[in-house]
Amino acid sequence: MFSWPLGSVFFALLVLVSSIASAASGRWYDQTTGQVTEQALGLYAAVVLAERHAIDAEDLKLRLQQAQTVDAVNRAHDYVLDELISRFSMGQLPTSIDPLWHYPERELDLNLLRERVLQAPSLLSALEALLPTHSDYLKLLELYEQQPLASQEPEKLEFTALFRPGVVHTDIKLVRERLDWLGYAARDAVSDLAPRLYDEALAEQVRLFQSDHGLETDAIIGPDSLSWLNYSASDRQKLLAVVLERWRWLPRDLGEEYLLVSIPGFEVRYFTKGGLAERHSSISGRPSRPTRSFMANLEQFVVNPTWTVPRRILMRDIVPKISADFSYLENQNMQAQRLIDGHWVDVANTSIDWESLSWDDQDLRLVQAPGQKNALGQIKFHMPNSHAIYLHDTPSKELFSEVSRAYSSGCIRVEGVADLARTLMHESAGQLDALLTQDETKWLRLPKAIPVYLFYNRAWVDSDGRLQLRDDVYKADRQLIASIESKLRNTQLVQR
Repeated sequence: MFSWPLGSVFFALLVLVSSIASAASGRWYDQTTGQVTEQALGLYAAVVLAERHAIDAEDLKLRLQQAQTVDAVNRAHDYVLDELISRFSMGQLPTSIDPLWHYPERELDLNLLRERVLQAPSLLSALEALLPTHSDYLKLLELYEQQPLASQEPEKLEFTALFRPGVVHTDIKLVRERLDWLGYAARDAVSDLAPRLYDEALAEQVRLFQSDHGLETDAIIGPDSLSWLNYSASDRQKLLAVVLERWRWLPRDLGEEYLLVSIPGFEVRYFTKGGLAERHSSISGRPSRPTRSFMANLEQFVVNPTWTVPRRILMRDIVPKISADFSYLENQNMQAQRLIDGHWVDVANTSIDWESLSWDDQDLRLVQAPGQKNALGQIKFHMPNSHAIYLHDTPSKELFSEVSRAYSSGCIRVEGVADLARTLMHESAGQLDALLTQDETKWLRLPKAIPVYLFYNRAWVDSDGRLQLRDDVYKADRQLIASIESKLRNTQLVQR
């Protein structure tokens, strides 16, 4: 079972350590009083705190419980302290487990942190300070502890047909039960007298449920809605635990001003010292071309940008379109260029044998001119990185009306990108507005570089305090969940 119990281990550890350690004095117990020290009590409280933060601590409790000598007790406590420092600071799993995670590997100065924690007035407070303090993390943590109980989980549903408001069906009673279990107002006078009727009051709750799970809010209960309705207590707990773990992978200080991009949440948020200041819908990479998780500094805007077609897109997408319709390049304002004597030079599109073009032909590229058809739209956020992933405008603005928006080739398309750019220019927004009235490609430097964090977070708490859950569009959480479960199973096997 995945769940990590929140029951206190104080008493069992207190009795165990006191019985073994009374023969000597040290950091963790006092021979003169025969009692464990305040630091030991703080350590035990931190073990419980770890479980509250969805950090597996079963192996740590086992290490303490199996110590049978004074030296072993000392070593066990020292080991647990170091592990808590590491898990609170860096997470309990290595970031390498996620192939799409490309943040720089953070360094842990264990000796320095251990010294700080041990010298602090409160060991528990010093350890707790190592955990994330971002409002997103704290809000999600609060709801993690309030998830519905597995012991009260109602029967799951099987898909038999689409349910629309007005239908009468025996499974509507089960829909009500599961929504009620999840905290939605699915029980009323109608449900008591006609539990199988799908009335408008229930439809409103279904729409709210669909909105909370990134679904079309049409009140039609189909396979997608049913999948989330059947999401078990254990599955919900795993999802939140993995998102909390990813938060622990992030740097603690994101800066006074930054952009946070939710890849599966399809949203870009702008934060200042005062908190969340602005939010914009976005489009992320499709599953076959996923957006990586990484950090880069936004330094400049490119107004009316050209688009140099990435080699992968050229070979996989553009060349087949050229083969099907040779007027495609002209219609899209695309120009072939050759690398000649170290310089890119325009060449006639008709001079290229596109069907014979190979991946190794690196001296040829395709550039799209600025304009209404340009794939980058009117503004590109230039943030140097090795992934060639940027935030930008798009000519395909109709896609923002979709609920699930994994459509791009990896870059993040931003709705209202000009408004966001104006915000980021602060008092210099007028410079941007002047360039937007022109047709030429211009570069505009921001008053200061702004960090951009691209983050695969499938769960968060919205401004109304509602838990939002999203699909694992890249199947990126499976390995993390499997690793946490495997770690817990191994501990359980040792206990036996």
